[in-house]
Amino acid sequence: MSTHTASKAEGFEQTRSRRVQRGATMLEALVSLLVLALGVLGLARLQVATLMESRTANARSLAVQAASDLFDRMQVNRAARFTPQAFSDYESAWGMPANGAPNCRQNPCSGAAMAAYDIWQWKQTLAQQLPNGDATVFRSDTDPSQLGVLLAWSAIQAKNQAGASNADALLYAAADALVDAAGNAGTGVGAADCPAQRICHLVYIRP
Repeated sequence: MSTHTASKAEGFEQTRSRRVQRGATMLEALVSLLVLALGVLGLARLQVATLMESRTANARSLAVQAASDLFDRMQVNRAARFTPQAFSDYESAWGMPANGAPNCRQNPCSGAAMAAYDIWQWKQTLAQQLPNGDATVFRSDTDPSQLGVLLAWSAIQAKNQAGASNADALLYAAADALVDAAGNAGTGVGAADCPAQRICHLVYIRP
């Protein structure tokens, strides 16, 4: 083999080797990019889940404060406080009261009128603080001296639940489960139940 022919063969081998190296380097870069993209997607999903949990926790905190606010309003209503059965005037179904309540800040009110005004004002505040916030107030079936306050707001994670796997759906259900004071599912009162596509929080108060 001549020197010229050997040089051409060596040059060909070197060129092929460089191409193979460039191809391997390109493949490694693509694999690294894929791994990085999967990692970023995982972090983004975790951040979204954390944000939703934070919003739900904040909504529950507001619900607890709202129940405490209603309790304070009951205590201020002297006519109801000295006539325990008058607290039934605070019982309320879902939605705003059909009839407008008198303004008890400007005019003297009876205990019943004060209760109607409290509920009307309280539900307006609730609708402003929580997304589609609403509540129902009902008498406990097991303890007549207690009132149940069931607060509801829009389920922030409804879109994610719709496409969730079975395992994720169970986690959502556990996080949004409504239980009574004894730990049983539901409120324990047949007429009081959480509306569809809502998250609910149940508090019992004793005026």
